[in-house]
Amino acid sequence: MRGSEGDSPWRMAGKRISVEGTRGKTSLAISLHGEIVGRGRTSFCKVTGAVPLLCVGSSLQILERRGPPRLYENILSVPRSEYCVLENQGVSPYTMRVFNELFVRPQIIAVTNVRLDHVEEMGRTREKIARSIASSFGKTEIVFSGEANDHLNDIMERKAKKLVRVTPEDPHLPGAEIPALLNEIVGFLGLGSVDVEAYIKVIKSRLRWREFDGIVYFDASKANDPDSAALLIRWLGDDPFLFIQLRRDRPGRTWAFLKMVRERWVDYSRVAVAGEWSQEFSKRVNGIDLPDSCEGASTLLDEVRRVGTPLFITGNREGKLVRCLLTKLGVSTRDSVPTLMGEIGRGRISLP
Repeated sequence: MRGSEGDSPWRMAGKRISVEGTRGKTSLAISLHGEIVGRGRTSFCKVTGAVPLLCVGSSLQILERRGPPRLYENILSVPRSEYCVLENQGVSPYTMRVFNELFVRPQIIAVTNVRLDHVEEMGRTREKIARSIASSFGKTEIVFSGEANDHLNDIMERKAKKLVRVTPEDPHLPGAEIPALLNEIVGFLGLGSVDVEAYIKVIKSRLRWREFDGIVYFDASKANDPDSAALLIRWLGDDPFLFIQLRRDRPGRTWAFLKMVRERWVDYSRVAVAGEWSQEFSKRVNGIDLPDSCEGASTLLDEVRRVGTPLFITGNREGKLVRCLLTKLGVSTRDSVPTLMGEIGRGRISLP
């Protein structure tokens, strides 16, 4: 039986899981859905991202979206299933709460981490962001948190009926909280355990410097918050040449990256920026202001070759320079969905 047009997912699934947090939501949601379906259970999964997807079993559908993401794209025609996993796409305390109360009514919430992003809506400190996330918990039975900071977990715990702190084996590995959360939730659902080491192996294989045409680089353009960028730089090592692509519609993110650079959260050799407010940003950090164009990308690569250090790319992918830069480095700039294991394509999701 399929839901009628206009049904909310909570009406069509027995056990409902809402995935929240700053980074890794899409990857956790799809991986959790894959683990459930891989055990012969029925599940559907909706993720937001640049490409909104609906996964039903091992099949997937790219959803039509006009304009920016809207909460109402979560009103879906889906089959009745034992489980559903939905990425909470809210970016403010109000929209996160509406998502849970109207569209999911989750019995389980998974929080990947708490990092400095969407600061205009969520707050300008990680403590305020933790409170914003926690305000969406409502009457949910249990919250699983992959956040490593005990103070932030203490804040969220005050709003949760029950909060389980999930600690990965290697807390210094960026993304290690995702397989740890997977294992904890799958076990809670009574579905056995997850091969955490297999996931960790995949994560480590991706977190390394790449080389193309004499340039050593790491593409963190989708890790668009300074906390995640700093974690990745520490893991990779070296003192990289830091390039940050700025966005006109994300002034809070620009402020957060400026805070990171000025306070030297990590070591770097040089810093360059492009996009809105790049001139003001570069003046404050003694950096390089580049035109947001392919000419700017060529200038950046010439400077990286001259300095001789690896290039770390972050901020976002919504800019002319960064798109051209990634193309010059042989990186596909097509919008893609991050998964820890398996692949998505041609209307199918390959399961872990």
